[in-house]
Amino acid sequence: MRMFLRSAFVAAGILAVSWSGASAQEGLGPFMPNDGGVITTAWGNAYGPDAESWITFAKVGTETFDINYSSSRGMRAVRRINVVDRAGARTLVLGYNSKMPLVMPDTTTLGTSAAVLEQLRTTGRAASSIIYDAALNRVDGEFQLLDANAKFEVQLGNEVVTVPAITASGKFKGRSKSATGTFTFLNNKNNPVLLEYSVNFSGENVPRTERVVRAVAGAPLRGEMEQALATVRKFRTYGIHFDFDKSSIRSESDRLIDAMAVTLKNNPLWTLRITGHTDSIGDASYNQKLSLARAESLKKALVKRGISPARLVTAGAGASDPVASNKTLQGRALNRRVELERTDR
Repeated sequence: MRMFLRSAFVAAGILAVSWSGASAQEGLGPFMPNDGGVITTAWGNAYGPDAESWITFAKVGTETFDINYSSSRGMRAVRRINVVDRAGARTLVLGYNSKMPLVMPDTTTLGTSAAVLEQLRTTGRAASSIIYDAALNRVDGEFQLLDANAKFEVQLGNEVVTVPAITASGKFKGRSKSATGTFTFLNNKNNPVLLEYSVNFSGENVPRTERVVRAVAGAPLRGEMEQALATVRKFRTYGIHFDFDKSSIRSESDRLIDAMAVTLKNNPLWTLRITGHTDSIGDASYNQKLSLARAESLKKALVKRGISPARLVTAGAGASDPVASNKTLQGRALNRRVELERTDR
């Protein structure tokens, strides 16, 4: 499996609402680099079913910041971004790989630059290039404006938000490959994040596709979780990250599991049902077993942190209780989750 494209969420409350207009603009903060903030994407290509990736911001300063990247398929990488390049660079690095340099001057990673976005807005086209693999091969071409007033739905924190976007087509050519595709950028010159793309490269039978599904600021999550369990008695979390097609919990989940343990210790009368959920890809009975195994893994992790096993029961729902359509990347990502529900009365 190629580990180049990037892409389960951090944590969300059980309720979600839609925003628009000014409220959406106010909700753009989690997209900005902030220490501990996470952007989650879901992606697919010719090498297997949906996978997910997590971009975690660190060492955010005025001149540089770091991206700690990990994916459910096992790739880990670190990239250091020059803030100045986000203003004027015209080369977009489409992915992450541990073999790539830590710093790649004159490139952007999270999206395009302010200069490219502004040129698209004003002239309808903008020259750009794409680096598309670990060998730093590139294709050169341009974006052409399709829709300057598009809308894009994404979770910011625990709320589903409609944000202003701009869509463009792209045509590119290099020494050994050419590429065509569609691209959706956040319509914000300060932070034109690449929200979604689908790119067909010559010699590849299936397009590379990726979609941002959630962005979460670096604020602590325990208060949000405790409030949800105290009031609606449920908490839907996308922050328990598992290895692809397995029940083993990845280390990126430790902060949230620690918060769960503290919440349970602070509320000693609470008991919980932990339910795993999957998307609909694959056999239904297999998905049910996988979802139960994942719930059991979370229970074991909490027990190791001092929570009595008698307070925790587990269940596996498989794909039987979707919260979104399984026909889209975003929908399938939303359906892959763990839910906590209080069982005490």
